Amino acid sequence: MKLKLITIAAAALFGAAPAFAATPFLVDFESSWGAGTPVDNTYSAIGVTFTNLLGISNGDGLGPLVGGDYYKNAPSPLGTAFVQLDGATNTTSYMNVAGGVAGSLTFYYSSPEAVSGAIKAYSGLDGQGTLLGSINLTATDSAYSVWQQATFSFTGEALSFDLTPTAGIAAFDNIAAVPEPETFAFMLAGLGLMGAVIRRKQKQSA
Repeated sequence: MKLKLITIAAAALFGAAPAFAATPFLVDFESSWGAGTPVDNTYSAIGVTFTNLLGISNGDGLGPLVGGDYYKNAPSPLGTAFVQLDGATNTTSYMNVAGGVAGSLTFYYSSPEAVSGAIKAYSGLDGQGTLLGSINLTATDSAYSVWQQATFSFTGEALSFDLTPTAGIAAFDNIAAVPEPETFAFMLAGLGLMGAVIRRKQKQSA
């Protein structure tokens, strides 16, 4: 019976392990970005890097909205980000995640138009390897004032996300990878069961 309990607990614990293979992270772009500042390695400490993604902040009075703003109502108001390509030297944009992202990515976006195949997940860095899935974005508003949360679900573990189709169209905020709630609960249940088995064994040995 004891062996059976330990086996069940171990199965619950290690069955949840794949979703924790990647380290959870949040990229909130909360910085005072100068005009056209590349995000690049700003978040390398958490294993996330970008190519051809620029940060943007309100405050310089040069934006097209009232008061010279570039956007309104962003989830993290200090800064957001967008892809900018020149079609010559800079032709693609990627988000690379050193530890990988298992199963899903969440983010907020604002876009004046719909973008088909807006973000693609790949098993390798810089869009290499196997295509794991893609997500379409619907239009929100023309003034970057309405932000919508999206969950991008895909198969396997992604090391990179191709943002190229969003160039000059969508803006992003609060990009995150977190364990799925049901997986987290499953892991806690496994830990609790293992703890109970160990305590029972200690009492029997006393």
